[in-house]
Amino acid sequence: MRKPVDTVAVIVAKDNGLLVERRKFTKETDPGKVAIPGGHVENGESFEEACRRELLEELDLTCESFSFIVSLPHHTESEDQVVHYFSCDGWRGVPRCHEAEEIFWVDRRHLEVLDFEIDRTAASKFFIDRA
Repeated sequence: MRKPVDTVAVIVAKDNGLLVERRKFTKETDPGKVAIPGGHVENGESFEEACRRELLEELDLTCESFSFIVSLPHHTESEDQVVHYFSCDGWRGVPRCHEAEEIFWVDRRHLEVLDFEIDRTAASKFFIDRA
């Protein structure tokens, strides 16, 4: 059994939707899949620091604070992960796509667009907790 790797995923919400990305088709892991943006936690980095770095690198956004949603296991061909989901509270900037094929807004009623069950689970929990 492989030791799980910590990753983060950040829900950026607006109105009744969330910002998602279509992963690059050239990515080794999960190419072309629609997912909640995020990435690996680097050595010595807290989950919130990883969220802050990933938001800036991938979307050119900053965030006032983060709220923990849930941690879920995710298995890829190359590694086992624990994805720690956070919401960005008070985001600033204009979302720009830096690392994905594209980014786009998905209405909370259409979470089936997300390719991973864990993303749908975390997004549903986020919207339920917000209600």
